[in-house]
Amino acid sequence: MASIDFPAIVSSFRSASNDMLAAILDQSADCIKVIGPDGTLDFMNRNGRCAMGIDDFALVAGKNWWDLWPVEAQPLIRDAIARARDGENSRFEAFCPTAKGEPRWWDVSVAPLRDEQGNLQGLISVSRDISADIGTRQLREATAAELKHRLQNAYALTGAIVMATARGSPEREAFANEVVERLHRLGIAQSLLLDADALGTPTLDTLVRRLTEPFCGNAAALDISPLPDVTLDEAKVRTLALVLGEFSTNSNKYGALGHGGAIAIRGTINGGVLTLHWSETTTRPIDANQRDGSSGLSLIRRALAAHSGSLDIGWRGDGLEITVVMPGF
Repeated sequence: MASIDFPAIVSSFRSASNDMLAAILDQSADCIKVIGPDGTLDFMNRNGRCAMGIDDFALVAGKNWWDLWPVEAQPLIRDAIARARDGENSRFEAFCPTAKGEPRWWDVSVAPLRDEQGNLQGLISVSRDISADIGTRQLREATAAELKHRLQNAYALTGAIVMATARGSPEREAFANEVVERLHRLGIAQSLLLDADALGTPTLDTLVRRLTEPFCGNAAALDISPLPDVTLDEAKVRTLALVLGEFSTNSNKYGALGHGGAIAIRGTINGGVLTLHWSETTTRPIDANQRDGSSGLSLIRRALAAHSGSLDIGWRGDGLEITVVMPGF
């Protein structure tokens, strides 16, 4: 949502005529409302009335602003009004159908309006229709949930087939149990790519282990040093899940995790910047072109760049050194 120059609006209130001010606010594509200190609706710009499906402002003028919202959203409105009275700006997302019953989601900001002496004269609220964004978000979440469900079913079916094949042979059953456990852990790692809430608010150490250990078999040694004790928000979980999932998959196909060797993972945070090192040594000859040209690596470079981060890969005859740099910690 574009930022609103509240000081300029306040200045306009002080110096412009009501007609001039209304003309200024009518130029905005957003729904701009002036609300009295008691929470009553005093003004709404023309585009705002159009967005809200209000043909005649007189029908809502003087009403409590929260009464125009569904009951479940009214506490948000009351809280925003109370905070504005105390001099705070606030912002929230909420559902509110138009006056004509059309479903809409809104991004709403609320701020106090004060005179030159600092006395509260009212509140100003700016609302933007974000229904399309919410719809896209809900579709993405539904798709992720369906893909996660299908993956879990696929892993469960594979595990059942493995167990059924090994039944009756103690030696095979032991191996089958190991395979099923690995499939379970692999499912957790794959779910992170679709659902950042799978671990709640994981620490960096937990996330790294969940995304690498399922890929590590008897052929490789995985050494993860204690990592910084920081929790991760959803954006960091998604980005690091993508990054580490690609490293692990790539190594399983071509490097140490699948063909023997060792991987050491280290991490530090300095000045709010995470530096994560992946050092890999493998018994298999390294083909840099084979491992560096994948679309997966291109994708994680873009994902890191979106967070002002970077990826550096250095090749050796017996392995590689990967350095991930990601700010915001």
